[in-house]
Amino acid sequence: MYSILKPDFVYDDVSGDITETDIDVVSDLWTMDGRNVYRGSRDPRYTHANVYWLYDEDLQRVGCSEHDIQDHAVFHLLWFGDNDFSTLLQEEWKPDGHLWSKLPQRTFDRFVNEGWTDPVSILEQCLSGPTRIVSPDILMRPPLVYSCSKCGRKSLSPLKNCLGSTSAPLDYPSRESVVFVDFDLVTYIPPLGSSVWSRMGLPCDASPSQQQVQEPAQEPLQSVESTPPPQEPPHPAPLAESHLPVNESV
Repeated sequence: MYSILKPDFVYDDVSGDITETDIDVVSDLWTMDGRNVYRGSRDPRYTHANVYWLYDEDLQRVGCSEHDIQDHAVFHLLWFGDNDFSTLLQEEWKPDGHLWSKLPQRTFDRFVNEGWTDPVSILEQCLSGPTRIVSPDILMRPPLVYSCSKCGRKSLSPLKNCLGSTSAPLDYPSRESVVFVDFDLVTYIPPLGSSVWSRMGLPCDASPSQQQVQEPAQEPLQSVESTPPPQEPPHPAPLAESHLPVNESV
C-alpha cells in the first residue's frame, strides 16, 4: 500500500490482523470517508508520518490514516482493497481471468512440467521476448536482469561463466507487453488513469478520443515463448466507544 504523504514508501503490513500496538486499546468509533471505523494508537514503526490503523465494526483492520508530522491536520486515508493491486495503488483494479487460460497450450504444458508456476519464474521465461509478467511484488521491487552480450542469455539470476554479463533493472518495452498478475496468477486490468504506468516509466493513458481510434494490441501472452533454462485530526464527535480486543481473532 503506497503512502500518499511519501509516494515511494510502501506499507507492507496489510493483513486484517490487529497490530500489537492496538491490542487492548480503547478507541472511539469515527466516520471517515463515509465508513464507520475504530482508530488505533499511533504505530511507532513509522517515522515518515504519524500512522494509525483503522478497524471496522467487526474489529477487522481495513486501512490506515497517515498524518503529516509537522501538521497533524494534514492527513490521508488509505484502505485495503478487494485485491492486491487495488490495495497497493488505492485504485479500482478488476480481475480478468486466470493466466493459465490465456497461454497457448504448448506454453502452458511446458511451464507446468518445468514447475514455472509463480510470477517470478514465469517472468524469467519471458525476458528474451517483449512480454513482462508483473505482480505487486515485482512492481514494488523490480528485479535486476542479467544479460550476456556474447551468448544472448537473460536471467533474473547472475550468469555463471559469462564474461560478457551485465545487469540492469527490469525493462518494460511497452504498455501492451505488460500482464499484471497476483501471486495466484489471476490477471488484472488497471483502471483508466492508473498511476501504475508512471511508476513503471511508461506513458500514461491516451485521451478518450485517441483510445477510440487505437488499433487493438496483440495479446501479449500469445507471443510468450519459453527459453531453455539457463497529533489528532479534525473529526466529528465519536459515535461509540470500544476496546480493541486482547488476542482475539479478527
